[in-house]
This record gives sequence, structure tokens and C-alpha cells, in this order.
Amino acid sequence: MPQKEGVHHWSSRLPFYYGWLIVGVAFVTMAIAVSARTAFSLLLPPLIDEFGWHRGVVAGAFSFGFLFSAVLSPLVGRVMDRRGPRVLIESGVCLLAAGLSSLP
Repeated sequence: MPQKEGVHHWSSRLPFYYGWLIVGVAFVTMAIAVSARTAFSLLLPPLIDEFGWHRGVVAGAFSFGFLFSAVLSPLVGRVMDRRGPRVLIESGVCLLAAGLSSLP
């Protein structure tokens, strides 16, 4: 689509290449996600103390979550390719809401 004369796209006014903004956002997002995933090791002793669970049971549940995520990743990727991320994200939000609302 041709631009009108004198009108510049907002990304052309940035003092740096726009792609670096995308890289920065992805970096921060991944840093938070990985930190949240690996913070479980810090929470393991308080969980064991609070609920009296065995270390193997708690670690097994966490490992099951990782394996479940690894097994579902190809399916999630295929659905995202065919239907788009909006459908997948909305489905995830609905599943999360249903799970949280079923809690006592």
C-alpha cells in the first residue's frame, strides 16, 4: 500500500531498528517464563513442609507437567498453524478459567 507523501510509519521514527524491539520483548518474555518454570525448586521445601508430602510425589507431579507439555507441543503447534494463535489462546484461557472455577 503506497504511503502518502509526508506521512511516515511510526517504526521509521524509532532511533533503532524495529526488529530489536521484537527481540527485546521476546527476551523479557522468555526470561520471565523460564524463571517462573524453574522457580519450582525454590518452592519445593516449603511445599513439602506445609502439606507433608513426600519429595518424590511433588517432584513427580512437576516432572509429569513437563512431560505432558512436551507431548502436547506438536499438537499445539499443528493447531496453531491451522487455526491461528487466537483460537488456541482463547481455548487456553477458557480451560484455565474452568479449572480455577472448579477449585473449592
